[in-house]
Amino acid sequence: MLDARKGFRADDPLRALGIRDAPAVLDDSRREEIAARLLAGEAPDAILAALLKAGLPLAAVRAEIEAARNHPYLKAAAPLQARLAKRDWLLESRAKLERMGAARIPLRDRLSPEEFLADHYTTLTPVVLTGLTDHWPGRRWTLDYLADVVGDPEIEVQTDREADPDFELNSIAHKRRMRWREVLAKLADDPDTNDFYVTANNSGLNRRALDRLWRDVGDLPGYLGPSHLGDGFFWMGPKGTVTPWHHDLTQNLLVNMAGRKRVAMVSPAETHRMRNHRHCFSRFGADAALSEVAEAERPRILTVEIGPGDILFIPVGWWHHVTGLSLTIGMSFTNFVWDNGFTGFYAGEGPL
Repeated sequence: MLDARKGFRADDPLRALGIRDAPAVLDDSRREEIAARLLAGEAPDAILAALLKAGLPLAAVRAEIEAARNHPYLKAAAPLQARLAKRDWLLESRAKLERMGAARIPLRDRLSPEEFLADHYTTLTPVVLTGLTDHWPGRRWTLDYLADVVGDPEIEVQTDREADPDFELNSIAHKRRMRWREVLAKLADDPDTNDFYVTANNSGLNRRALDRLWRDVGDLPGYLGPSHLGDGFFWMGPKGTVTPWHHDLTQNLLVNMAGRKRVAMVSPAETHRMRNHRHCFSRFGADAALSEVAEAERPRILTVEIGPGDILFIPVGWWHHVTGLSLTIGMSFTNFVWDNGFTGFYAGEGPL
């Protein structure tokens, strides 16, 4: 935490390195860097040393650090730092307790809505639900069936994803229109690729073009509202599709109709370890195992595979990463019978 009383050490070791002052003015990006590092609790000497290694002059860097430390704007941030530290402590306490529990996502067969509400919806506890879609006509979806009943409308697809490490963040740029049967033909070749995927990002046009498929979506009485036949998002892609690390802004039911998916999940209590850099996304991107993170600093990852007919409940705020293990077809729903609004009381402008 920033402490305005702690400045540079009197026995400045940098002088022994023969570094001489040189006149220069730091730009605003460097001033922002200095302020951010001070707010993160970094010692002034450490900031000075790091900026000198970047080739910046001693006198200018020292003056900027001192100016930042004594600026009323930065001093005003101290109470906010204390509040943030308290919240981080509470989250870390929650994460510590969660790690004492089983490192698995439970499976519940034919769970009643009342039990789901009490055990999962209100406790933000993921669960795989089984036995609830056995009566859905959509369980018979195959490529041939989809070709026969839908015809050949134009739909929207996410394409050219593999060349862009930020394909999900840049999803608008990856939208492309294709004929329905052209997509089915590509899937019939059974490729192993993340280069094309029909996702929720394509829901506007696809909801109208694939209207016939919504007739094959059954009901989930007590779980979803009565208007759910007009709701939901359609997903279809080959083996190898990836949805990178992110969290949703609502409670979510991921219904798998065909194929298998592997889902890695991290509790919102460990958000401070997930490198949330923009909106609801993580810098970890497509790295499901968080392999670049030291074991001691890695959040606990819960991994589950879902097959045909399985429903995964993804609570609001839970980080998740999804990999297609085969050709997959599915739906996702957010129109629960219970309150599912969680953004109205978000007051910040930073990562959400």
